[in-house]
Amino acid sequence: MSKLTRFSVAPLSDMTRQLADVASGRSAPDLVITGARVLSTYSERMLDDREIWISGGRIAAMKPAGSYLGKAASFYDVKGGIIAPGLVDPHLHIESSMVTACAYAEAALLNGTTTIFCDSHEIGNVMDVAGVEAMLEDARQAPLSIFLTVPSTVPATGPEMETAGGDLTPEKIARIFDKWPEAVALGEKWTSFP
Repeated sequence: MSKLTRFSVAPLSDMTRQLADVASGRSAPDLVITGARVLSTYSERMLDDREIWISGGRIAAMKPAGSYLGKAASFYDVKGGIIAPGLVDPHLHIESSMVTACAYAEAALLNGTTTIFCDSHEIGNVMDVAGVEAMLEDARQAPLSIFLTVPSTVPATGPEMETAGGDLTPEKIARIFDKWPEAVALGEKWTSFP
């Protein structure tokens, strides 16, 4: 199996039938993780003696140990290790932490966060698109899944009132979306009412 990254895993909508086939036993998984204890955040219990069936980089099924009897899959024994879901932080500003994305990833992963959605509007205010892209380049090196909500209000008021250096126009924002698969949404939008 080739190395998986967050960019090589197909969208869930493209994999639903394949995952259902694996979960039902009609197709072989790519990998069976055995000997696992799984933390169920739903039931707040540790589920002992489980195996996880992986297909296309996604979890297809969690079964009692010894359920998979096929020969086609690779096996990996975690020898009683705990498998737990990762936390997702849906909104943050990495540059506000005063560290790079890679340095931020170290602290986040140690505390259970595996995915973040960052709005890099501070660096966009100062360096425009070049700053946002520098953050994204660094984020690609991090062992954390980092996605971008593209800054939508740079500058916050208007280029005639702010001189920080950034001016993310709709055209520049569109180019970020076109160029970077990590760009998944539009960042916070500030609205003022009269």
